[in-house]
Amino acid sequence: MDTPRHRLASMEAEFIRSLSAGGPYPSGSDLRAMRATSQLLRAKRVRTMARAWPELAGVLGNGLAERVTDVLAGTPLSPDDHAVQDGLVVARHLEAVGPIPDSLTLRMLSVRLRYRRKQGLLVQWSRPALGFAYLRESGRLICGLRVAGLPLLSLSIRVGRPPRSARSSRHVG
Repeated sequence: MDTPRHRLASMEAEFIRSLSAGGPYPSGSDLRAMRATSQLLRAKRVRTMARAWPELAGVLGNGLAERVTDVLAGTPLSPDDHAVQDGLVVARHLEAVGPIPDSLTLRMLSVRLRYRRKQGLLVQWSRPALGFAYLRESGRLICGLRVAGLPLLSLSIRVGRPPRSARSSRHVG
């Protein structure tokens, strides 16, 4: 049944989605005000993500805001832990483009151990979790185990000499 309350909630959700994604805006909207509000929301989104993912700020440096805005363009805000989810989207994008620093690989492993995807969103995971990551710069394999009530357990194994290019390249542009 489509009650006025449900219609209003649906309209509000669409309004927020259009603001966070930078459009398209509902008909009859003040486009100038909507664009200005979208810009403010995008800047806040970048700042929030950078606080949750300092490794990304270290990798992208001064290009952080522009790169994050490009990668997240058209992606609406998720309701919970959007900074963690946004950071993971950006980190995966960087990983697909080329090698990423060990610090970012470790952060991605940490997120995989603490969160799971449920209906397209990240949700905190309370069950035991096991994950692996190869640290390209140091030539190490990391095994992480998270069990509720215990600190994160990890094992680091050198699996070979890191590639020469990993020793000289530290940043993804």
